[in-house]
Amino acid sequence: MLVMARPFLVGLLFAAAPALSLAGTTLGSDTGINWSLSAADVAAACKSGLASARERIHALEARTDTPASMADGLGAVDSVVADLGEQLSAPVNLSVLAIGKDVRDAATQCNNDYSSFGVELAADPAIYKLAQAAAATAKDPEDQQLAKIYLENGRRAGAGLDPATRAQVTKLLDQLNNLQIEFGRTLGEDHTRIALSEAELASLPPALAGAITHDADGAHIAVNESSVGPFMESESSGAARERFATAYSRRGGLANVQRLADAVTIRQQLAPLLGFHSWAAYQLNVKMAKTPERATGLVEQVGHSLLPKAHAEVKALAELKRASGDHEPFHKWDYPYYERQLEKTRYAVDSEVVRQYFPVDKVLPAVLDIYSRLLGVRFESLSPAQSWAPGVREYAIYNAADGAAIGWFFLDLYPREGKFGHFAAFPLRSGRLLPDGSYRAPVSAIIGNWPLPEAGKPTLLNHEEVVVFFHEFGHVMHETLSHTRYASLYGIAVRGDFGEAPSQMLENWMWQPAVLKQISSHTGSGEPLPDELITKMIAARHVADGVTWGTQAFYAEYDLQLHSLPGKTDPTALWFKLKSTLTVFPEIPGTYPEAAFGHLMGGYDAGYYGYLWSKVYAQDMFSEFKKAGLDNPAVGMRYRQQILVPGGSEEPDVLLKRFLGREVSYDPFYEDLGLKAH
Repeated sequence: MLVMARPFLVGLLFAAAPALSLAGTTLGSDTGINWSLSAADVAAACKSGLASARERIHALEARTDTPASMADGLGAVDSVVADLGEQLSAPVNLSVLAIGKDVRDAATQCNNDYSSFGVELAADPAIYKLAQAAAATAKDPEDQQLAKIYLENGRRAGAGLDPATRAQVTKLLDQLNNLQIEFGRTLGEDHTRIALSEAELASLPPALAGAITHDADGAHIAVNESSVGPFMESESSGAARERFATAYSRRGGLANVQRLADAVTIRQQLAPLLGFHSWAAYQLNVKMAKTPERATGLVEQVGHSLLPKAHAEVKALAELKRASGDHEPFHKWDYPYYERQLEKTRYAVDSEVVRQYFPVDKVLPAVLDIYSRLLGVRFESLSPAQSWAPGVREYAIYNAADGAAIGWFFLDLYPREGKFGHFAAFPLRSGRLLPDGSYRAPVSAIIGNWPLPEAGKPTLLNHEEVVVFFHEFGHVMHETLSHTRYASLYGIAVRGDFGEAPSQMLENWMWQPAVLKQISSHTGSGEPLPDELITKMIAARHVADGVTWGTQAFYAEYDLQLHSLPGKTDPTALWFKLKSTLTVFPEIPGTYPEAAFGHLMGGYDAGYYGYLWSKVYAQDMFSEFKKAGLDNPAVGMRYRQQILVPGGSEEPDVLLKRFLGREVSYDPFYEDLGLKAH
């Protein structure tokens, strides 16, 4: 998952840093980002940064002469946007990273103000006219792409509308941004817990020790994304699993349900004002899919193809439950537990046994080593890290061939109070060419929530957690190995339904026997995963594809319908309706899972289909590595140069055709899911 810092601002969130001449530079731990801000510091930085940016934009618009060049005109606007982002990276991102609630509160307000500025900027008619002029005169391809992006953002923000309509659009977009920010903040600060009896505690693995508290009222477990997998797979009590699943599906609360409903209403109001019949049509107009119909076609095709497989998977698990002596009906909360039991019995794969081979202190350096060899880079650990919280790791990135400095990344991998609650890559600063000819070094981060370790013991990961980390590190590489002149075209600033493809492609490495041996080391013996266990893991890889990818298709269909249906839509009612028809399991009565569906309020609205859509491109790109060898440095460097380096300076279709040497094929995608090619 990518955390997109802003839905409407052209520039990304960057942080102030010294301009580096990267050749021959040694990077220390000072990225130029000051994370040690008080609430007052955040407020002051936000106020001064926004005031300065507005003053500079007004000065540019007040010019009476014609810009002499792209850099003198639209490029100057982009520099203002990037400079502001550099000043406000910490003040904004601390809203979900800071330890102190007062700092998070101040940063949330800054995030609101910054988003409002983005709405205001995108809707500015003067900048829109500048983009029109640049589009008509630009000769350089990157200049043309920058003008194209500003034109798209301007049209989407209402910059070409009459003043009254534009003011209405700007007001609605501002309201929408604020709802999205509050939705995410509420979810990040959710403290849901459930009580457990001593008997219910007995079957839980050591990996959950850090999530369990004991007090006068007994034992309680935190209900969040870091605990849901281990708990639901290991808890032998069906009643406890039901309580956990119910609580998990109520995170965010009814306040978030209302925020989502309000956001959908605002989006419905915005779409016709901006010239589109629905919010989905508005969003997809600037994606690879282009229309909701194309996206829905893929989603429905995959969903319908996988539904019979999902029913067969659940039937097998229901039989396993009955064979265990439990004759109660098979429920949604039974699936993770019995799916694990199936892996243990039929495939002899016990996730707790597998977990013993993935201590963090082995996985981290092994993953970095794979990426360094694949992409021709070198990583250097920096200590002490200059970051936002204790325990955050910091690294410098260098080009392996010539030692040139590239940038930095941080790893913040364990849960804490008020922190962002998912696992995602955060672009903290993107690279760009500065007026003096030097290059701004990029900074990125992975913000995660691995289970807290037992005291004195290493954190042990299950295989899925390793895959997720490898995926997110792919985003970090995209965000730091790109090289473009303009910040607005840098790194992950690509078409929304292509952004996941590079990282999805890289997930395939985590299923290769030789690679699994490289990244594993038994916490006791130090031995890598044995061949027999690897063979069984790979055999079980697709055992849950029907339910897993069918659920993904449901999420995508829900998102598309929520943002396509006319009139007032009840988010919960729609969820329950589609869940009962598109998946094997109906939803748990009395819950509202959409209150924690952060994608819908975090930049993926009418875009969740992109996980399926981009998987098509991911598997086709992977076919190039399969032909030449996964450890082939020539293909790795070609991937780096032709997919990662250009960022958003060229359209994904162009990048893919160059890398593949042909048009995209859907066949590898369907083969991977065990479906017939279409």
